[in-house]
Amino acid sequence: MSADPGFGVGRLHLLLLVSVLGVVGAWLMAAPAEMPAQFPMPAGKVYVNECGSCHTAFAPGLLPARSWRRMMAELEDHFGEDASLDEPQYFAILKELETLASDGSYADMRMRRISAALPEDAEPQRITGTSYFKKLHGQVSEAVWKRKKIQAPSNCVACHLQANKGRFAELEIRVPPAP
Repeated sequence: MSADPGFGVGRLHLLLLVSVLGVVGAWLMAAPAEMPAQFPMPAGKVYVNECGSCHTAFAPGLLPARSWRRMMAELEDHFGEDASLDEPQYFAILKELETLASDGSYADMRMRRISAALPEDAEPQRITGTSYFKKLHGQVSEAVWKRKKIQAPSNCVACHLQANKGRFAELEIRVPPAP
């Protein structure tokens, strides 16, 4: 049996390539919704010790590098507190934040979507103000945020027990009960 000379082997290969790319593309687009939310965290303890001593050590992949640069540049007035660092700590943390940011070199598809959802010139300082956060937490009532063990949307570790490790898997969420 011979191939249809009108169709051609080249066209057959092209059709096969387009089909494979379509399947792979569909798989990649669906992957973030099916994969547990896991964000890379800075290595070592400097970031968690310095930043996590006052609040959740936020996963750098939740904001773009430009946001982390601005935040680090304004540490003397960090949400009303002086969070200044000595120079070696400052540059070590800044480098890791930039590398692991939502538009950094380690960004996965979920992180790139977080970054792409922001205006190009935006430098958000609050993760809770991003469309990514709002989409995932939009159904949480104000009463839940005000619970004694939560107190604010920025207190990720209150419900996401592994947040300081960059893990936000749905199966690991434990919302503190109302008193």
